[in-house]
Amino acid sequence: MSRATHWLWLTVMALRLAYAPLATHLDPLLRANPLHGDAILHDQMAWRLASIGEYRLDKGLMTAPAYIYLMAGVYALAGHAPIAVRLLNALLGLLALWGLWRLTHRLAGERAANLALLLGALHPHMLMITGWLYTENLALPLVVWAVYGLLAWRTSWGWAASGALLGLLALTRANFLPFVAIAGAWLLWRERNWRPPALLLTTALLTVAPYVAYISARYGAFVPIGRGGYVLLWANNEHADGGYDPHFLERTLTIGGETKTTREWLNATDPIERDRQALRLALQWIRENPAQWLGLLGRKIALTLSAFGLQNPDNRGVAAALRLADGVYWLFLALAGYGLWRLRETHRAFVWLAVLFLGWTLLTILLYAGGSRPLLPAQPLLTLGAAAGIGAIRQRRQAQI
Repeated sequence: MSRATHWLWLTVMALRLAYAPLATHLDPLLRANPLHGDAILHDQMAWRLASIGEYRLDKGLMTAPAYIYLMAGVYALAGHAPIAVRLLNALLGLLALWGLWRLTHRLAGERAANLALLLGALHPHMLMITGWLYTENLALPLVVWAVYGLLAWRTSWGWAASGALLGLLALTRANFLPFVAIAGAWLLWRERNWRPPALLLTTALLTVAPYVAYISARYGAFVPIGRGGYVLLWANNEHADGGYDPHFLERTLTIGGETKTTREWLNATDPIERDRQALRLALQWIRENPAQWLGLLGRKIALTLSAFGLQNPDNRGVAAALRLADGVYWLFLALAGYGLWRLRETHRAFVWLAVLFLGWTLLTILLYAGGSRPLLPAQPLLTLGAAAGIGAIRQRRQAQI
């Protein structure tokens, strides 16, 4: 590691550790409300767990437990102090950046790794999430190190460790549980041997099994970490705009020729049955409104491809700034695509793994909701691609001179 790399790391560490306690002053949304969106529920769940030892799902059956337990551990040590969780988020962010640097260094060399580190450190989504008490803070390092492990740890212990990381990722973001099977199929293709994917899948399932057994016993039905019916209806209905509507439960839905408020539609007292109601309603609405649903898919993609979400501010200056941000973001995505395309020549296995991960992430966005947050777990891989793309462009220009 060169002296320039050491100084770069010191700068990045200082940036991340300084941003964490200042996030509520620098982030305009957090400035208005330090606990915003899901952070309110995560804070309540973690503090209840730390203070009285009770774990209770406050948002349907959709909250995976890993980050909540991590927050509860911080609260048990430091008291009810969200700033302490933000400092933990900063450390998790540095762990993700370390994995990103290692992964890029392995694939494209130290210069590209340093560029990926710089891009990752300044990436607005990866930096700003530090201030939010959201599960993505834990998902980011788990994604990076799981991918690194799948590529580099080619021993029995390495495959088991990769499976454990994927299991923890599923316990952090339940929508990535099916990706364990996808990673197993990729590993079978890469190794041409049943033993590596068997170890990966076994370790991943053993990692998630205790929580699945606990939550399933608690509700008297099989709950594979979380259930998605409520979220599916939340993101697929006549009022949906591509994201999640905070007033969803108060909306009036017309399904099957009948009009009722969402609360009336979801009237079962049992959480499992209520989730099943939501799933049936979402699928019925999609069947009855295929054209509207296809338009909704377009809005989800548009929201995901916008740097800070689809917004139509009255202020022309703000609107111009958002258009500029979108342009920079599209350039970043184009560089990421180009870089991954160029890496296929020397690291085909990694590119396939990255494409599978990105594909699964985009599929969940189409099923549920779009935006920068659902795409966030894939941002380290996109950052790696962008760094590799810039490096490839530089090499081509030098070759032409």
